Amino acid sequence: MTDQQTVDPEVLIALAENERKTLIERTPQWLLVLLFGAAVVTVWHLAVTYSGISQLVLPGPYQVLQDLIFTLNNLFTGGYVAHATWITLVEVVFGFLLASAIGLTLGMIIGATTFGRKAIMPYVVAINTMPKVAFAPLFVAWFGFGIESKIMMAAFISFFPVTINTAAGLAATDSNMSMLFKSLEANRWQTLIKLQMPYATPYIFAGLKLAAVWSVIGVVVGEYMGGGEGLGELVRVAASQLRVGRVFAQILLLSLMGLSVFGFVTLLERYFVRWRR
Repeated sequence: MTDQQTVDPEVLIALAENERKTLIERTPQWLLVLLFGAAVVTVWHLAVTYSGISQLVLPGPYQVLQDLIFTLNNLFTGGYVAHATWITLVEVVFGFLLASAIGLTLGMIIGATTFGRKAIMPYVVAINTMPKVAFAPLFVAWFGFGIESKIMMAAFISFFPVTINTAAGLAATDSNMSMLFKSLEANRWQTLIKLQMPYATPYIFAGLKLAAVWSVIGVVVGEYMGGGEGLGELVRVAASQLRVGRVFAQILLLSLMGLSVFGFVTLLERYFVRWRR
């Protein structure tokens, strides 16, 4: 007599679902990213090679790679790119920190008080609808051509998502938990710190990640309008000299900076959200 082996139904279901998956669903994400990037570069190369587009308008991937190697070499050998990167990084970090402080403060006032929702929120929304780039010359006039105007521009552009997400997170607090805190006679400050803020943590970090990216944009806008010694100024100078490949290389460097700040905020999110749970 042969022994009949029973198979866990959950295993059979998992196998059936795996068979129904498409090729894209079964392919690892990192491989899809590489394949898509390779396809974009290939189309780019073919377009430049066979369309007759001037290198002054759109350089090919090889030209951009050469400029990127030059830029990175200058960066790691302590050249002018290293100095410009440091200046821009300082502006981004301080702009992000200022935006976070302003956004958290306004978000807590809006999310925790009726006055904030009725009186302050309309002004915050109105400010966000304004074309912020138009404020760059004003910040230069108010704060000068130094890093202060770039920091203020970065904070001005990136404070809104922190404000809105903080307010939304505070409003999403469990009503049953709020009633429990009231029954325990907790005051408004205790409820905010011990109940609402922990509930709002995922919302807050979602806003902070957006602000991390937007702060880079704000700094570059400020450097374009107000000069300076950062990467935005290098991009402007390279564009004025029709060095489009150099422009692409420096934009990639700015992108890496934004990804680095975004990644740091993501690491903080993993720690604090895990701690909250």
